[in-house]
Amino acid sequence: MSENRKTVFISYSWDNTEHQEWVLKLATDLMEEYGVKVILDQFELSAGRDLTYFMEQSIEKADKVLIILTPNYKVRAEERKSGVGYESLMITQEIFESPITKIKFLPILRIGDSKASSPRFLKSKVYHNMVDDKVYYTELLKLAKLIHDQPAIKMPKLGAIPNFDEPTFDPIIDTAKELTIKIKINQELNQIIDSYKGTEIFKNEIEVLNVQLKEKVELYKNSTGLNFVFESDDNCTSVIRCEKISIQFNWDVKYANTAKNAYLEEMRVNGIISIMNNRFYYNNSKPKLLRKTEYNFDLDYSKNVIWKNEKTHYSTTEIIKNAFVFLIGEVNTEFSKNFRK
Repeated sequence: MSENRKTVFISYSWDNTEHQEWVLKLATDLMEEYGVKVILDQFELSAGRDLTYFMEQSIEKADKVLIILTPNYKVRAEERKSGVGYESLMITQEIFESPITKIKFLPILRIGDSKASSPRFLKSKVYHNMVDDKVYYTELLKLAKLIHDQPAIKMPKLGAIPNFDEPTFDPIIDTAKELTIKIKINQELNQIIDSYKGTEIFKNEIEVLNVQLKEKVELYKNSTGLNFVFESDDNCTSVIRCEKISIQFNWDVKYANTAKNAYLEEMRVNGIISIMNNRFYYNNSKPKLLRKTEYNFDLDYSKNVIWKNEKTHYSTTEIIKNAFVFLIGEVNTEFSKNFRK
């Protein structure tokens, strides 16, 4: 069976170094995590190459065009400035010529809102929101599904057409049956959490968390040259850090026979935290707390562990990915302060 690879071209404005790096990360993640062929100027343009020809060929052969929306992109597109202005001309023309059923152009909101960042020719298009980096990997998965023409929510199978003349047919009964099933499943999940088994699942997931944190630190330390560190007291706290930025994870399950109040806490700080002999040590001054998040332990309907924070929930893997994204982002910001302008 031959591979059906999707090719995307990313259209964006060179707002600043941070924005260029975010676009580069998006392209890299789509390629490495979701098998998407990405056409990006940072990969392919070098001195002497024809920019206009590159843009024409890229838009023509791409299955999808990702349009990264920022206020600067809007201005350049509407005023037909630089490469963005030329790309917008080609995009506008192809939008009008494309059949209504063909979805080739995917606007991605990166900064601001649609009013501030979306050019006029894209006003009628529904955009994909990637403003909040805390949910970057969740939105990346949704974007990958759009690129591969996979529905974000799988459509259910059609059931049999009921016999409406049958005296036993009653939508109230059907709704009640569905409700009863959900009640039963939720009761089962609550019983698991409120038991010895629940505490074991919680402890096992914390072990998974620490194993993955340690593996990631080893990978990044050996692959980057940056000073990544993992430490744990093997009790209730672990720390990952890179240079002078640290993330401290605390967890607790208060009783042996229930995980109802079990939680995972994540503290992101500017400063060095080190665990030595079950004691905390700080480098010079006490680290500055940047953000503190508490996740409540829970299970989804497939009995997989999820960590709930307000109205959002995350898997352990998502929490780890988001932590390292924050870590490298803050380290990049700190080092960039001393870079030559």
